[in-house]
Amino acid sequence: MDVDGVFEFYRTEFVPAYSDLVGYIGDKPQQILIELENTLAHISQHFNYGLDPRDKDTNLGKAYDHLVRATLDCYKLLWVRIYEQLSLVEEDKSNRRLGLNISEAEFLTKFQKLRKLAQDAREIEMTTIGLEPIASLDKYKEVVRGGYELIDAIDENKIREIKSLKRLIYTKEFITGMVL
Repeated sequence: MDVDGVFEFYRTEFVPAYSDLVGYIGDKPQQILIELENTLAHISQHFNYGLDPRDKDTNLGKAYDHLVRATLDCYKLLWVRIYEQLSLVEEDKSNRRLGLNISEAEFLTKFQKLRKLAQDAREIEMTTIGLEPIASLDKYKEVVRGGYELIDAIDENKIREIKSLKRLIYTKEFITGMVL
């Protein structure tokens, strides 16, 4: 890996993943910032003229590894947030049946496939630890893309209407209970 390769990976892989994550969750997770700090520390050593060329190359490799880790973490954190949102729909029968722009069965089927895909990505990651950490990156990207598709199937207007109707029903039940 040369320095141009590290910066190419930064531009083509890390920046889109990080932008997606920060834009979606509205925050900069500390673990990503720590990985970036480590990346910068190793890159700076690559440009330390007092170091032996082998040590410079070692630091460049470590910088790349931290950048790969940060990129993978971005996709995994995105998946966790998407998963939480999809789980809320899955767990609420009313939202699942009435709050989607696709059928309930299609939602459940796609959500189950996404879970399996996420498990596959994690398995690839675990079997390639220390060997090829980037091997699971495309799989994690696929998981996030699929998650976005399912999130897009949620009709927020329908969900708001369902919540409003539920409040009305609960209020009526409460008043009826008090009267009785």
